[in-house]
Amino acid sequence: MNEAQEKTGKKMVPLKSGLFRLPDSPDGRPVLVGSRCPACGTHFFPKRAVCLNCYREGLDEADLSGRGKLLTYTVARQTPPGSLIEAPYVIAVVELPEAVAVESVLKADIDKVEVGMEVEVVLARMKEDAEGNDVMSFMFEPVAG
Repeated sequence: MNEAQEKTGKKMVPLKSGLFRLPDSPDGRPVLVGSRCPACGTHFFPKRAVCLNCYREGLDEADLSGRGKLLTYTVARQTPPGSLIEAPYVIAVVELPEAVAVESVLKADIDKVEVGMEVEVVLARMKEDAEGNDVMSFMFEPVAG
């Protein structure tokens, strides 16, 4: 159990493994995990086995930046069956400094969302599993400032 889990007394588990690492401290942020091609330096998210730029096989795992700019977005106004989020919510494409586009939910006031705004990755509790663990995912939110 890390420091964040000890503080809450609950274990945190990722909604989908391999996309991000949970923070080590209660105030920490998740770290997005992608791939980097050792031959050409191109980054990818989620991780890939083959580079789409130079077709090299065997990419390295790489931590990605936690901040980026909102490239585009749409507002979901209906909640699909089985969804863990209630509508309305923002579905965003965030461009990271590594030239990677990450699709994610944007935790923000819908009326204040603007293309180009700076955003950062945050941890979000999605549900509780059968063992009582907090099932966590990542989202983005506007950078405070």
